Amino acid sequence: MSRLTTGTIAGPAGRLGFRRMDAEGRKRGELIFVHGAWSSSWYWEEHFMPFFADAGFDVVALNLRGHGDSEGRLRLATINGYVDDVAAVAATLTNPVIVGHSMGGLIAQHYAVRHPVRGLALLASVPPWGAWSALWSVIRESPAKLIGCTLAFDLKPIVADRDLARRLLFSREPSVRDMDHLLHHLGSESYLAFLGMLFQRVTRSLPDPVPRFVLGAERDALFPPATVRASARALKTEAHLIPETSHMLTVEHRWRDAAEAMLVWLDGYIPARPTADSNLNAG
Repeated sequence: MSRLTTGTIAGPAGRLGFRRMDAEGRKRGELIFVHGAWSSSWYWEEHFMPFFADAGFDVVALNLRGHGDSEGRLRLATINGYVDDVAAVAATLTNPVIVGHSMGGLIAQHYAVRHPVRGLALLASVPPWGAWSALWSVIRESPAKLIGCTLAFDLKPIVADRDLARRLLFSREPSVRDMDHLLHHLGSESYLAFLGMLFQRVTRSLPDPVPRFVLGAERDALFPPATVRASARALKTEAHLIPETSHMLTVEHRWRDAAEAMLVWLDGYIPARPTADSNLNAG
């Protein structure tokens, strides 16, 4: 198995941290993994990065500004700023496929309509018209937490409530705690980015030749199957749904089903051919 390495590069708001695993055997291409709100690269590292490195891809998971080991003031972070962070990492690679989860999916969509990409994969993603289904879920579950986020100018109150985090992110009731070992990874998120998730729609169309993949989870409390299907229609493709799985499908018990579905797409749409080495090295 390829070794996970860490490093930083100069980013628009300071140093950007990243995690990298090189392809095993013949290199087919490169993937950039873009994480969602409250998180960092941690949820790509255990399963998805080694899986796709073993499948022949150089894989890079960045930490957006103010997340993980990346510099930058999280309080001032915006969706456009996050898109610039992805652009800084993508500039070190050779025509990567952009893979975004949740908020990272919205960032990936904005990036893909502004820059050439080899492909776009959206996992449990904010749809092109915004995260309204997620907002309604928060309001239904705990309107007081949304008020707390507004007063704090930070989304952390939502995930600081462990029962609410279990329900929204892992689709578990408070008594079901099989994913509790992951809750400590959840932290602050920019309120400005939250507003961007609502109001910064993707208004430009993805160029028709760009391969695209839309994957959701049948038990996702934030972006349920109907939202995933509508996103796929907007992107002129089909939706794929993983049963018995929550929003956090990259670390769920059925993570391999999600990874294999994405690999089938890559096998069909991304030719297996050697590519030039990238300029992104750990250090």
